[in-house]
Amino acid sequence: MDNNIYEIIEKYAGELAAMESYDCNTWKILVKLGGNCYETIDGADFAALTQDDIGTACGEDSVHPIERQILQADNGINALVLSRTPYCLQAAKQGRPLAAALDDMAQIVGYQVQTVSYEKEAVDTALKKATGCFIKEKDHAKKGFTITTGRNLYEAVVALTVLEKSAEVNLKAEALGGAKPLPKIEADLMRMIYKKKYSVAEQEVKSKEGDA
Repeated sequence: MDNNIYEIIEKYAGELAAMESYDCNTWKILVKLGGNCYETIDGADFAALTQDDIGTACGEDSVHPIERQILQADNGINALVLSRTPYCLQAAKQGRPLAAALDDMAQIVGYQVQTVSYEKEAVDTALKKATGCFIKEKDHAKKGFTITTGRNLYEAVVALTVLEKSAEVNLKAEALGGAKPLPKIEADLMRMIYKKKYSVAEQEVKSKEGDA
């Protein structure tokens, strides 16, 4: 493995490991770099990641086949983060869409994040509308989790932090009558401007960390 690829994955793995809810047994990174797809192995410690903790994302017998197919498709997605953060999990358990009440969610994630079953068509549809989605808990063997995506790993990590903050705000606001979602037209406009203008400089800086 190219040492630069390891350094990119190790950098963002360290940022994820610093999150209070990080759990090495359930979190995973998948990323497309240099035309190849890589993933952190199950149980890898993001706080002390080694090259042996990173494998090629091509196994057909994986417990995450849908994420591999998304990563390998020509859809502009070059990185995924799988996580189980407390507020996103609470939002997923409610089952209803999480609407953007904060500007940064509208800009970075999208107007609305869906909770869907772990099925290819459902996940694909949800990720066409936002850079993240919640996966329903099917049973004790298949716990719920969150998928966030990006044109590079930087964007996927930022999407997770923004989504967790947004879920926290929305859930806490329920005690006061509920958060007021942004108007959809306004949220969609924020997202469009962010993607076409404000993220350009950011994307140029991060272009070496993905194939976008």
